[in-house]
Amino acid sequence: MSRKPAVAGMFYPKNPEQLRKQVQEFLNQAEHIDTHGKLKALIVPHAGYPYSGLVAAQGYKLLESYSFKKVLLLGPSHYQAFHGASIANEDFETPLGKVKIGEIKSWLKEDLIQIFPEAHQQEHSLEVQLPFLQETLGEFELYALVLGTVSEEKLAKFLATKIDDETIVIVSSDLSHYLEYHKAVMKDNDTISKILSEDYGQLDACGKVGIKVLMHLAEIKGWQPQLLDYKNSGDTAGDKNRVVGYAAIGYTE
Repeated sequence: MSRKPAVAGMFYPKNPEQLRKQVQEFLNQAEHIDTHGKLKALIVPHAGYPYSGLVAAQGYKLLESYSFKKVLLLGPSHYQAFHGASIANEDFETPLGKVKIGEIKSWLKEDLIQIFPEAHQQEHSLEVQLPFLQETLGEFELYALVLGTVSEEKLAKFLATKIDDETIVIVSSDLSHYLEYHKAVMKDNDTISKILSEDYGQLDACGKVGIKVLMHLAEIKGWQPQLLDYKNSGDTAGDKNRVVGYAAIGYTE
């Protein structure tokens, strides 16, 4: 059994050739950015590709220089309320093929990480990252967590024991939702500056739990954040009256 695509044909193209072409076009448009050290983690958005694909590509372009064998993917739960984090226990399918999950037995931890398949069934926050990962990394082992109500610090401490040099951490999150363009830019700049200055205060982001897990993880590992790109839907494919914000942030060793 594998988890079938839930948002192919909505958030991104269902047709494999169109999907590959679109992802490659975004990656080709992305600029080359120098990072200050070895890449360890990314925060990338998860909206429909016409809206956030270019910002996501600005993060994923960095992966073309690496050969990570494992991906730890964290995203918010949009559809299910639950306690802890739910790790995927079946492979994922996208129009570009199958993404295999790693051995998850040792990842299960009472009150922290469990198997709750319902959290994954409709969730787009993880799914939309997979075609970008398939195009930039090729084959890899996936450890995919949908986050419910969880202690960010506790989860970070546990995940720190699971990450090695072959692992890239990807956190899926959009920023502010449905504000007027200029208000959104102000609000998002505040969120981004909190992330960059390692301030755990109020973050206006739907994936704020994952972002805070990564901030704790970065503190444990000594990683440094760097802004790669910021845009909102008013810059890409929507009107400026009600926009959603997107950032790509890299963490390096």
